[in-house]
Amino acid sequence: MFKKIIVALSFFAIILAPNGAIASSHGKSLQNLDMNEIMFAQMMIPHHEQAVSMSETALKKSKNPEILKLSKQIKSLQSTEISQLTYWLKATDSSMTMDHDMKMSGMLTKRELASLKTLNGTNFDRSFLELMIKHHQGAIKMLGLISDSNNAEAKALSKAIKSAQSQEISSMKLLLKKLK
Repeated sequence: MFKKIIVALSFFAIILAPNGAIASSHGKSLQNLDMNEIMFAQMMIPHHEQAVSMSETALKKSKNPEILKLSKQIKSLQSTEISQLTYWLKATDSSMTMDHDMKMSGMLTKRELASLKTLNGTNFDRSFLELMIKHHQGAIKMLGLISDSNNAEAKALSKAIKSAQSQEISSMKLLLKKLK
């Protein structure tokens, strides 16, 4: 009896596993990705990785509950999007990086990141919010590469990123006003 339960649970785990559904359903949805979507993925992965890194710094340094909540949200959502974009590149057998250096809108410099890590308290919170607003605004500009995509998944991702990051920018601007 115990073995039957284990076998049944294993069967349902395999059938209902989220990654299994993603792998099988993406095959058809990624067939018509073109160069813009590939280039977008190659650019947005490091862009999102930087936002995740900034959020991890905020989770360590900030004491502000609203900034902590926002940082967790950014880290979670953008990590999920990084996985999706990575899948696009792997599924299309594309390079994980671009063959040339391209300036990405909103990316922080090494100096800005280093400076952020030296700050504490309200100074950290203010700088984090200002830099993340700049970062998010840059990501929204980058969406121009896929906003008119013929690929339904890319178009949906563009809308989702624009919506989430626009809302987060509004929240961050309100938080900044509270800090001043």
